[in-house]
Amino acid sequence: MSRDPVLGVDGCGQVVFANPAAVSLLGARAGDSAGDAVPEHVLSDPAGEFITTAQVGAAPANIYVKRLEGLLVCSFSLLRREPADARQERLLQEMSSCLMNARMAMDALVRHTNAEADPVTAETSAILYQNFFRLQRLSRHMTYAAGAIHGELAYSPHVVELGALCRELCDTVARLTEDTGIAVLFQADFGMHLTMADSTLVETMLANLLTNSLSHCKAGDTVQVELTRQGERFIIAVRDTGSGIPPERLSALFNGAIPSDSTDPTLGSGLGLLIARGIAERHGGAVILESRPGQGTSVRVSLPYRQCDEMKARCPQVQYRSDGMDVVLTELSVILDRRYYNKKLFD
Repeated sequence: MSRDPVLGVDGCGQVVFANPAAVSLLGARAGDSAGDAVPEHVLSDPAGEFITTAQVGAAPANIYVKRLEGLLVCSFSLLRREPADARQERLLQEMSSCLMNARMAMDALVRHTNAEADPVTAETSAILYQNFFRLQRLSRHMTYAAGAIHGELAYSPHVVELGALCRELCDTVARLTEDTGIAVLFQADFGMHLTMADSTLVETMLANLLTNSLSHCKAGDTVQVELTRQGERFIIAVRDTGSGIPPERLSALFNGAIPSDSTDPTLGSGLGLLIARGIAERHGGAVILESRPGQGTSVRVSLPYRQCDEMKARCPQVQYRSDGMDVVLTELSVILDRRYYNKKLFD
């Protein structure tokens, strides 16, 4: 009865049933190979119940997946992309310009007031800087989200060693959040993890996912980041032992929505998973979200392995954070203590 496409796939990878919407929109029928309609990352994922992102033709979609009595039941929810709003773009540009001017003014103020020698000035400047980074986070999230929604996310790929990028970021986050009592761990399978990617986007995505996990954890919990190579794809998994996400909120989070009556400050703008989705899809990848209330959340980002002619000739030492600590301090500004927001640290 569903108006959305629904498929049932057996253990041999064949379509067992397809509703009329699946026949019409996906061209799938009983007896067909599921690989023609269902993305490989969905068929190969071992989880019993999850939601993931995918491209169906030129349209983005959410796929709700559940294993029932030996079948993999996949329900597709196709999303519509709307044209970019020129007014919104102008507002975001103006916000970015105002933030830049505010940052320059704060830097000048700190230089001329000897903030380190005066505790009151040091505390005041830390408050100002932390709120600057929070506003910068909101501005960037709005920009990334707009790009994700309209399929226009800026993208500058180059050779990236994903293992080094993930390890460096996780080590930095672990040091900054050490006093929370939450362990931030990283592990990767053996070997190099070279691919073509936009390192700034990947780092922003991972920092965003780490912030989400840390926001829903308490002292004694663990956030584990794992990087593995599976065939022609790299999997970046962020797993936590935090509070988890109620099932009814999973699909809304992928689309950047949060309950209008929510008072949970850790939800922030509610755009985190929408941005992760946009960045993954811009790389030709997908995001898989699995969560259980009270047991934690697992977010797995599947990125294609893209080889270039230069990879075997060189292993670049990429300067991942060309803006210093900017990405980390921006993304973690909603959870970090304000003492980290002093100019000496992020310079």
